Formats: sequence, structure tokens, C-alpha cells
Amino acid sequence: MTQDAATISEMRLRLGVQDYVWCNGELLDASGHRVPLRAKALNMFAELLAHRGHVLSKDQLSELVWPETVATDESIARCIADIRKALKDDTFKIVQTYPKQGYRLNAVVQQKDAVYERAFLHRKGRGVLIAVLVAVAAIILSAVLRDDSARGLETVSPGLPNERLREAIAILPFAADSDSDRFLASGLSDDLEIHLAEVSALKLISRGQVSAVVDAEKSPVALARALDVRYLVEGDVREQDEIIALSLRLIDGTDGTTLWADRYEGTRAGLMGFRDTLPEALVGAMSIELNIQDQKRLAFKDTDDPIAFQEVMQARQELSTFTYEGSLAAERHLRRAIARDPDYARAHAELASTFAIRMENNWVVLSSADEDKAFYFAKEALRLDEGLWFAHYALGRLHSTAKSGNTKSALTHLRQAMSLQPANDDPRAYFAIVTAMSGNLNDGAAILESVIATNPQPPFWYYLGLANAQFHLKRYENALETVKVCLDQMPNSPYCLRTQIAVLSRLDRIEDAEWAAEEYAILGHEVSLVALMQTAIESDPNLRAHLEASYRLAGIE
Repeated sequence: MTQDAATISEMRLRLGVQDYVWCNGELLDASGHRVPLRAKALNMFAELLAHRGHVLSKDQLSELVWPETVATDESIARCIADIRKALKDDTFKIVQTYPKQGYRLNAVVQQKDAVYERAFLHRKGRGVLIAVLVAVAAIILSAVLRDDSARGLETVSPGLPNERLREAIAILPFAADSDSDRFLASGLSDDLEIHLAEVSALKLISRGQVSAVVDAEKSPVALARALDVRYLVEGDVREQDEIIALSLRLIDGTDGTTLWADRYEGTRAGLMGFRDTLPEALVGAMSIELNIQDQKRLAFKDTDDPIAFQEVMQARQELSTFTYEGSLAAERHLRRAIARDPDYARAHAELASTFAIRMENNWVVLSSADEDKAFYFAKEALRLDEGLWFAHYALGRLHSTAKSGNTKSALTHLRQAMSLQPANDDPRAYFAIVTAMSGNLNDGAAILESVIATNPQPPFWYYLGLANAQFHLKRYENALETVKVCLDQMPNSPYCLRTQIAVLSRLDRIEDAEWAAEEYAILGHEVSLVALMQTAIESDPNLRAHLEASYRLAGIE
């Protein structure tokens, strides 16, 4: 360890969105608990911290952390992976990779404050009462600020024009304090978004577009104008002693007035009944006329079991990591949800989708058994709810990747998903991907370009589909730019890294392709021709041959 790293004694850090404390060679979380890191990984973190903001090459890290010997690339990669895992750095934004250069720690050093002091008092085993008082003061201050903010939200700046906004609705992130409250708040807002999105008469703004402006704008009127929507849903979630308090209100973005508000306070079991009333109440408050299909969707209740509902929320969180371990954890949660409520159609459909993700990445051992289970859960979802678009979407993905599937059936189910959920771009984007990978490259690319152009916040896999189409059209430079956008959004996506390897090899950037393959291996994936081709969703023989030859150019056999 360098002298600079050794002399760093006490400082508070912001790593990503979390606070940490570096104290006498140990990394502590904001509560003063030690972050578990092996000795070498901890030494490497110290060096990255001492040189924060600067890129350290593998040779430099080897010299600093292993001064008496030469470390292998595998040893360095293992320490980097351990640090990222301990910091929950799933997007590689805390420990950032610079291809062919090295790694950089992105850390913000902060001044001592209440959180800093509380961590050290806890760590040194004294001043417990002071820590409690600090925490109580912080809670009181937070409540006061929220109250002031809420009062401020009702005001409208004088002189602003009363603009005509789109008849659309945006769900703002629900307010919450603790980690458990934030999990519940995220799950409830996600659930409300899913149900409102199924109403064809309602234009719902995507979560990505909302998150892009919500931090910059403070008042509902400013937010509504930035999003060009008339209606905003604001929520607040708290849970204490197994009693949940949920407050919601619908705001008219033209002037900031409250059109509708409601509050629930009680157990999780009672929350389910309240949650079922929300979509219909909001639609009524907006005076939206519904067709017969929309009325049926609003009347359909997916589950009354609060624990089954929570299992599905936890499964969605696990799947968002895009890892094999995450898919296994998601499967466990979804199976528990189904065990509690066998008629929970959405849980069946999401389990089928979990298997589809696993097949797309070759995360399977008994492929035929997994395929049988996947198709069973998707079909069971449709039996339970014939109008569930997500079940058709899952079947479309399964037919495009499973050995027993076929392209015609994939496109048929994706068309059905599009007809049931025209406001959601996901079925259309996946339809375009299947179209391209079956050989209709120009058609698929054109649809994807249209989807990306009209979607305010396209997810990473839209760009992935377009990059694959551009790659097979031999527009390699375009494909590289597109896959970079994909990786900016999801740096640990195995999908994007595989495409990057193939594109770089075709551009004769072999060293860069090898580096990308190394990053792919760090994530725990097998770098072999057989393994990579097993993940390919290309169904056209010519496209598969083109992809295989590209991997060979990168030296992968």
C-alpha cells in the first residue's frame, strides 16, 4: 500500500448513491458496519481511493497491491469484481473500466456531518444516545422540509402562461425514508404503472422520461411542463410496526391543484384492497371514458395476497441485475408467489419471462426441462388471464430463443402483445429484433429506429437490437456507436458485451475485442465459441455464420 493510501485515516465518501466512511484502513457503511472485503481487495480499494479520479493500469495495480510479486490479470480482475460486489456497483459506475488503460474509482469526498459522526460513534461503541438524537433530529428535519416542500408545491409562479398540456399522466417516484420503505414505494409505483399502462385510453409517460427530469424540476407545474403532461401522481409511503401509511394525490399540472387524494393506513393485507381501487379512482378523476376492453382490465384483480405481491416485487428487483444469480433468486420469489396464489397470472408470466432471459444468456443446465417449464408457465398465465399482454410477450421471447420454439409463433405472439398493449414499445421492439434475426434485417432495423426515435427514454436492449441489425448489415461503425449507448446504460449487460466483441473484431480492433472478452469473463461468463453461439438469437443460418466468423477473428475458439 502506498504512503498516500496508508495516511488516509478518516473521511466520508459518496460512492454511487450510498454514503461510506473510510476509517484507519477499513471501509464502513453509513451506519458504521464494516464492508466485507478480502485483504487484497481492501488494499486495492485503498489504492484506488488514494488515486481517485485517476486511471490505474493493471501494471500499476500489480505493483501497488502485490509489491513483492507480479499479479496475474485474473487476480486483479477478481479483486475488482469483489469491490464492485461489495459496493453493489452493478453498473460499473463506481469502479469504472477504461479499455486497454485500467480502472478508476469515482468517489466524492464529503465533509463531516451527522451521518459521518453517527458511523464513527457506532463503530467506537460510544455515544449511542447522541447517535439516536442525531437520527431523531434528522427525521424531524426531514419531516419539516417535506411539509415545507408540500406547501410550496401548491404555489404557482405568477405570470406564467396557462399552457395546454398533453392529456397524459406521469407517476412521480414515491417518497420514502428507509430502505424497506423505498422498496415498498418502488413496488407500489411500479404496480400502479403496470395497471395504468393497460388502459388503452390513457397515455402514460415512461418511468425513464420521468426520472430524467424529476431531479431538476421541483414544483408539479414545472415538472408537468417539462414532461408535457397534464396529470401527475405523487405518493408517500411509510411503514412502522407492520402498519403501512400510503398517501396519494393526483395533481393538475396546469396550475398545481389537487384533483384527487386518498390515504391508506393499515396492514399489508388491507393494502391490497386499497391498491386495487387506485387505477379506477385515478381514471375517474381524470374523466376518461373507457371502452369495454379497458373496463374489463380495470375490473380484473390479479392477487389479493400481500405476500405473493411482495414476492413478485422482489423478483423484479432481482431480475434487474441481469445476472444468473439474480434470475435464480427471481425464480424462487415467483415460485413462492404462485404457491401462495396459484391464480396469480402475472406471477406465472414473469416466471416464464425469467426463463426466457436465462435461455437468451445460456444460463441453463437442463435446457429441455427449462423449456418445458417456461412454456407451461406462460400458457398457464394466459389460461388465468387471456388478456394479459405480458404472457404473449413472454411466449414471443421463448419461441425466439428456445430450441423447440419457432419464429412464426414468436412473431404471432408478439403481434398479439402489441394489439393488447399498443402503448408499450417493448413488444414492438422485440418484434423488430426477431424480424431482423430471422433475416429481414432492413425491416427490423427500420422498426427499431422508429421505436427509438419516438420513445423518450429507450432502454438499453432497444439499442442492442439495433446494433445487432447494423452489425449484420455490415454497418460496423454505426453498430459500434449504437452498442456504446447500450453499454452506457447497462455496463454489465452480457448481451451488449457479446455484440461489442463481434463488432470490434470486424473493425480489426482485435486488442479492444480481447479486452471486451475479458470484461465478459469477469462477469462470470464463459468465453468460448460454443458458449457464445449458444446465446445467439440469430435464426437465419447466414447471420449465424457471420457472427461465428466474427468471434473467430477475435481469437475465440
